[in-house]
Amino acid sequence: MRIALIEPDVRHAKLVDRLIFAGGHVCRHFTTSAPFLQQAVDEFFDLLITAGWAGDHPAEDVIPHARAILPGLPVIVMMSAPRESQIVAALHAGADDCLSKPVRGPEMLARVEALVRRAGLRRPANRRHDVIGGYAFDAAHFAVSFRDVTVILTPKEFRLALLLFNNLARPVSRAHILETVWARRRDVRSRTIGTHVSRVRSKLQLRPELGYCLTPVYGYGYQLDAIPQEAAVQTG
Repeated sequence: MRIALIEPDVRHAKLVDRLIFAGGHVCRHFTTSAPFLQQAVDEFFDLLITAGWAGDHPAEDVIPHARAILPGLPVIVMMSAPRESQIVAALHAGADDCLSKPVRGPEMLARVEALVRRAGLRRPANRRHDVIGGYAFDAAHFAVSFRDVTVILTPKEFRLALLLFNNLARPVSRAHILETVWARRRDVRSRTIGTHVSRVRSKLQLRPELGYCLTPVYGYGYQLDAIPQEAAVQTG
C-alpha cells in the first residue's frame, strides 16, 4: 500500500516511515501539504497520514483539497496531546481516525490495517498509473513505459516490478514477494521467484549502464537500486 505522510517534524517522520516500512507498506514523506497535493495529481496514494499542522495549513483544510484530487482517500490525523475539541474538529473535517504523537508502532499499524479493512480500498480505474524513477506503470494493461519504450508484462511480473520500484534502495524479502505477487502461496519455489526477477530485469532493462541494478540479497530476497548517472557512465 502506498501511504503519503505529511509531517513537518523530520525526526518524527523518520519514525513513522520506519513503522510503515515494517508493516510492509511504502511511505512518501512530505514536509508540507503543497508538494503532496501536487504529487497526488499524478501519483496514486491509498492512505494519507498527516500531522494536525501540515507545515503550511491545518489538517482540516488539507483533507478536502486532498479528497478533491483523490476521492474517498482515507485520512489519519496525528496530533500532539490533542484536546477533545481538536479531535472533534479533525473528525468533522473528514478525518477517518486520529493518533497521538509520538505514534506508538503497534497501535499505528493496527489502526492503519483497520482503516484499510473498513475502507475496502480499491484503486479507481482512471487512477491506476504510477510513475517511479522514469518508469510509468499502467495497471490496467500491465504495461511499463520507459525511455520511449512500452513493455507488456505478465500480471505477476508487473506486480513484482511495481513492488521492487516501490521499495527502491530497500531489500524486499522473499516472504513479502510471495505475499504480494503470489497471494501468500507457500508452494512457490525460490527458483520460480528468481525466474520472474530475471525476466523483470531483462524486460525493463535494469542494468547498471542504464541506471539501475537489481541484485539478490543473500538469504533474504532482492533489492533494486538506482545508479547515479556518473557511476552508470563509469560502469558502462
